[in-house]
Amino acid sequence: MKQYVRCKACGYIMEADKLGQFCPACGVSAKVFEPYEEKISEKRKRILDLHIHPIIVHLPQGMAPLIVVLAAALAVLGEGSLRSILLDATRVLAVLLPLSTLLAIGSGILDGKTRFKKLTTQILVRKMVTGALFFALSLAAGVLALFTPLAAAALGAFAVLELLSLVAAVLLGHWGFGLINARMPG
Repeated sequence: MKQYVRCKACGYIMEADKLGQFCPACGVSAKVFEPYEEKISEKRKRILDLHIHPIIVHLPQGMAPLIVVLAAALAVLGEGSLRSILLDATRVLAVLLPLSTLLAIGSGILDGKTRFKKLTTQILVRKMVTGALFFALSLAAGVLALFTPLAAAALGAFAVLELLSLVAAVLLGHWGFGLINARMPG
């Protein structure tokens, strides 16, 4: 079994044999590190070490603000080839966003079940409800982008849906950040 150490200054955890003279996260001396014992099973640790959820969740959280920026650009651009290109890019991203959100929700459920052995805790329920709302909002915006010309009123409705999707993504990221190192022992 691997030996771990934890930086007392910042909490960074790493394999003991990879520690140099300084903490790779905050730069304090290696003398500040203390032994750290992992409190989860090797099987759960292997699953969590794949970082499935953090990798997958960054796709929709990156797309959401980009779509809002593109919608704003479409609102101010006049007719022309640049507007046409941005419109196509916006449509593609708007269709991909709900699909990537579904993947993020699925990976979040796997991650939550692996970390906490149940999905009924207050924060996990809040995240699942907000994730479902994120999906519904992004799906509505994707349908709107795909089946209506994004001009005037439709562009306004699309922008509002995507902005609300972005708010949901920010909330999910905020709550998820607090769970980075949280997990049930055993």
